[in-house]
Amino acid sequence: MKLQVLLILSALMIGMSAYAAEEPAARVAEDAKVSVQKPEVSAKKAAEEAKEATQKAAEAAKLALEKAEEAAKKAAISGEKAAQKAAEATRDAARKAAKATREAADKALEAVKETARNVKDAVMK
Repeated sequence: MKLQVLLILSALMIGMSAYAAEEPAARVAEDAKVSVQKPEVSAKKAAEEAKEATQKAAEAAKLALEKAEEAAKKAAISGEKAAQKAAEATRDAARKAAKATREAADKALEAVKETARNVKDAVMK
């Protein structure tokens, strides 16, 4: 009977040792899974952050482009307005020059007529 008790105790001790060895091995396996998962999670997080940064950069570029287009339109409008004002000023100057030329021609004609009358009067006397 002693032999049976010893065998049973030995079997229990071996079982306890095996159980005790399984628990740390299971922890190591779980830790290995966690350590493998951590880089994956970090990589996914980094990829998401990079994607967000890329989207923000694209939005900023789009906004800058819109502002540049708006500024170009304003400059074009300002250029058109400046061209219109220049054209108006040129027209006004041309009108004034034509009017002054007409007035000078009228005065010259009057002077020629006056001179012709004076010559006619002088010839008649």
